[in-house]
Amino acid sequence: MREIKQIAIIGMGKWGKNLIREFAKFSKVKTCITTGNRKNIVWLKENYPDTNHDTDINKVLNDPDIDAVVIATPINSHFTIARKSLKTKKHVFVEKPLAKTSNQIEKLIEIANRNKLCLFVGYVFLYNEIFKKIKAIHKTESIKYANFEWKKLGTFDEDIFHNLLSHDLSLNLELFGMPKKITANSKYGVLTDVDRFSLELLFGKTVKSEITIDRISHLKKKTVMVLTQKNSYIWDDDILFKFNKNTKKYKKSCQSKYTPLYLECKEFIRLINAKKYSIDSAIFAKKISDLISKISGIKL
Repeated sequence: MREIKQIAIIGMGKWGKNLIREFAKFSKVKTCITTGNRKNIVWLKENYPDTNHDTDINKVLNDPDIDAVVIATPINSHFTIARKSLKTKKHVFVEKPLAKTSNQIEKLIEIANRNKLCLFVGYVFLYNEIFKKIKAIHKTESIKYANFEWKKLGTFDEDIFHNLLSHDLSLNLELFGMPKKITANSKYGVLTDVDRFSLELLFGKTVKSEITIDRISHLKKKTVMVLTQKNSYIWDDDILFKFNKNTKKYKKSCQSKYTPLYLECKEFIRLINAKKYSIDSAIFAKKISDLISKISGIKL
C-alpha cells in the first residue's frame, strides 16, 4: 500500500492509542494532539519516538504536510473538530458518532463534498471479518431473527445511544436496511437516565432484531445470535459458532485473521491513496443519527 504523506491523531485516550498503533502500520503519524496528560506523552515517546505531540490543534490544521486527521475525542467535540479539519482541506476519520445531530452531519458532508475530501466514520464492528461472514450467510440462508446483546461497565460520561447503540444500529442497517418499526421493550437508569435498555426492530414482515445494551453489568460480553431459514449462529468476539443439529451443540465455524480496527484503518488509507474521496460512511452515519433521534424519543 502506497503511503500518504502524513496524518495526525487528535485524542490520546485508550482508543486513541489503539488508532495510533494501527495507523502507524500504513502511514506516518506525524503529530498527536493531547490534553497534556503526562502518562500519555510518556507512552507516546516510548512507543513512537518519531511522533510529535502538542496540545494545540491549530498546529495540525495549519500544517500543509498533514493530509488527514483522525479524531478520537469526546463525542461533543466531534463536529467542531471535524468541521475545522475539513475547512483546512484535511481528510477526516472520526470515531462514531460523526456528530450529535443530523443537521451537523449534513453540514460536514457538504464541506467534504465541496472540497473533495474523504469523510470516514469509524463503525469498527462493520469491519469484523465475522460480520462479513454473517452478511454472506444472510445472502444464502436469509436471516429471520437476530439478537444483539452487549454487557459492559462504564462510559457513563457519554450518551448511551450515540456511544453504544450506534454500533449495533450500524450492523442492523448494513444487514437489513432501515427498520419499519422500532419498539422499546425496557429501559432503566442507575447513574444516568438510561444505563440499560432493550429494543425490538422490525424489518418488513418477516425479519425481527432485538438489541439489549447494559453498561452497569459486572461482565464484559458482546454477542450476536442469528437465526436463519436453515440454522443458528453465534458471533462471539472474533469467532463464529454454528449450531450442529446432530450433536445439539455449537461448533466453531471460523475465526477472524485480522482485527477489525486494523481493517478499518487500512480502508481509510486505501480510499485516500486511491483518491476515492468517499462520503458514503458519513451518509450512513446520518441514517443512524436519524434513528437515534427517533429512539431517544420513544417512551415506555
